Amino acid sequence: MLTRFKRGRKARLFLQELRQNGGFVGKACEAVKVSKQSVYAWRKRHSIFAGAWDRLVDLATEDLEAEARRRAYDGVEEPVFYQGEVCGHIRKFSDNLLMFTLKARKPEYRDKLTVDVSKLDSDIERELALLATGRQAEASRSTETGSIH
Repeated sequence: MLTRFKRGRKARLFLQELRQNGGFVGKACEAVKVSKQSVYAWRKRHSIFAGAWDRLVDLATEDLEAEARRRAYDGVEEPVFYQGEVCGHIRKFSDNLLMFTLKARKPEYRDKLTVDVSKLDSDIERELALLATGRQAEASRSTETGSIH
């Protein structure tokens, strides 16, 4: 698949690294000793490489989702200390991760943010007018008193 591609070996190593490190391009580039500019150029020129990249990032994202679900549902063991010594463990669950999972799957749990752009525009215009008026008033006061700011 990538064998006809001039940088085939480096590209394969980059893709392997991309999958192993969770889809972080910069880390994959560092591990393979190739620049980001190079891999993005390869991606632009080679659709097979681009497709493989996208699929590996999707797989890495699925891994992250699985880990988030595991932490939300199964929790993680954390040590309990007494006088500097581990005396036991407690299982902690992540309510935040559970909520993110719900929000991803059920639209009714998502935050609803609506922005009235026309109101936003009028608010910005009002604030700009107030700023302009304030500057004009300040300029006329300094002219009257002869002070320079």
